[in-house]
Amino acid sequence: MKSRFLAPATSLQGVIKFLVPAEDDPPEKKIIAVSGVVSFVCLSLILILLSTRHTPQGQSVEEMAEKSTAAPAIMAKMEERAHTLQVKSTADLLENLQNRDLWDIGSEETVQPVLFANFPQDMKKLDVETRKKAFINTMLPISLIALSEVENEREQLSAIISKFDLGNNELTFGETADWPDGISDKEIKLLEQLTEKYRTNSIPDLFDRINVLPVSLILAQGAIESSWGSSRFAAKGNNLFGVWTWGKKGIVPSRRAKGSTHKIAVYDSLLASVRAYLLILNRLPAYASLRKLRVESDSSLALADGLLYYSQRRGEYIKDVKRMIKNNELQKFDSVKLSENYKWVSPDSLRLVSLEGGDNAKL
Repeated sequence: MKSRFLAPATSLQGVIKFLVPAEDDPPEKKIIAVSGVVSFVCLSLILILLSTRHTPQGQSVEEMAEKSTAAPAIMAKMEERAHTLQVKSTADLLENLQNRDLWDIGSEETVQPVLFANFPQDMKKLDVETRKKAFINTMLPISLIALSEVENEREQLSAIISKFDLGNNELTFGETADWPDGISDKEIKLLEQLTEKYRTNSIPDLFDRINVLPVSLILAQGAIESSWGSSRFAAKGNNLFGVWTWGKKGIVPSRRAKGSTHKIAVYDSLLASVRAYLLILNRLPAYASLRKLRVESDSSLALADGLLYYSQRRGEYIKDVKRMIKNNELQKFDSVKLSENYKWVSPDSLRLVSLEGGDNAKL
């Protein structure tokens, strides 16, 4: 498209021809003509600069891309980042789920990395089927992001341990530690953090504990413990799994037995609650049987047998978990993946989730 400030080339040639003096013109006309040419050239340069100055100052490349007709192609190449959303009501939650392609999710689909920070306090107002769907579709990207962090830890551990000699099954730290060649200080620090987080210096035990769980198991236990995201503990403390704490921070249960001192743990977000839940099952001795079952199977129905000590109801609780999985067809969500372009970058090099109460959590 031609700029409205620039004349066609033929017109410009005519102007120059008009301004350039002939050889037989008097000196006065020549001086006037030369001045006219200089003035015309300067004016033309100014107009050219004005017409081509189309990038507003203070605008980033990303902002320009969004306004450009080529924006979709440019933005598609950028890695997707997780978007954290705080919702105020169920209407707000449902609108965001629908607008972000998280309402109708099939078993083979990918989901956008949308992190809902909380469940709204009016979840109970939804009819049962809508509440179930809202809970599942809210929890899917959160669960997948938390699992991707565990996968990342396992991959880093595997890469570092591959540099060790065969037969070395125990990690020791300090000045007397003898590290293989090629191990960096950063890698040693990571190993030290992992041993602290998972409470073991045994390499086989680290691999046993740093592993993923089926999404369907997360959904089933979250649904049971939080009444599909509508419980008081979910609304006030983002606690989806009934996790107890003996620290200062927490919610006192209204039916706590006389003499008991436990509280219901409080989390900053739903993601923090899922992280703590995964660490509980991966770290505490009470769930060693679940981790043994995981070696043989990745089925949530099989792994549910390892939840004997998750509830005081013992075997009846296991039946409830299996029934929840089957009746709601939750296993179909085990094949759902995060968007292919997504790469989760945790703010910390390694998240050290603190579980106050230690090995007695949930017991």
